[in-house]
Amino acid sequence: MKLFLAVSRRHGFWLAASLALFFSAFSGAEAACPNWVETTSGSVFNIAALIADAGSAQFALERVKRALSKVDAGGGCAIFSDRPACDETMTLAKKAITALEACTTPAVSNDDGRRLVQ
Repeated sequence: MKLFLAVSRRHGFWLAASLALFFSAFSGAEAACPNWVETTSGSVFNIAALIADAGSAQFALERVKRALSKVDAGGGCAIFSDRPACDETMTLAKKAITALEACTTPAVSNDDGRRLVQ
């Protein structure tokens, strides 16, 4: 069987390996989000499921921020009968926001493009 563009097997192998390396380098460039966040009291939140439901980490971040702002706009935890549970949930949501911001913010480079000319 002839390969595409009559490339030898050895060249085809190196081409496939190079493409695989190229794409894996870009897929690893984004910081990975944690699967869970946990408060000091032991409450946990499944960030991986939230990202899966939202479709991306950025959309998940927007969803959590929107929900947190709705509670704050409604009077915060003071309006709920179980205030400690609400406080714990709000703390967990803030930790989730921090974790999602860390994995959606692109890495900042100190390289401003200037080069030393000798």
